Amino acid sequence: MLDIQVDEKTVNEMLEKAINEKVEELAHQKYFMTYQELADYLNISKPVIEDRLIKNGLRYYKMGSKYLFKKNEVDEFLDDMTASMTATNNDLKFFNKLHKEVMK
Repeated sequence: MLDIQVDEKTVNEMLEKAINEKVEELAHQKYFMTYQELADYLNISKPVIEDRLIKNGLRYYKMGSKYLFKKNEVDEFLDDMTASMTATNNDLKFFNKLHKEVMK
């Protein structure tokens, strides 16, 4: 059996370093994504975002003429959307139709 002894100062330094790295990582994350950032994130075009996602309920925020999206809300929306799809009905083009059929 391996017996490792670490003093409290070393543990505190390691914890502080890990916490500072996480804080730095979180500080670099943006709270909102622009239309273009969302298109890049999802690797789909702006018209597809509007036609397939926004019209099906993807939440957005407007600041003047700019549309903004929260990444966590986008992820949740896509998780919900894809959860209702099957192996044969998995095209975003038909999601609205599928969604309406489920609602009936």
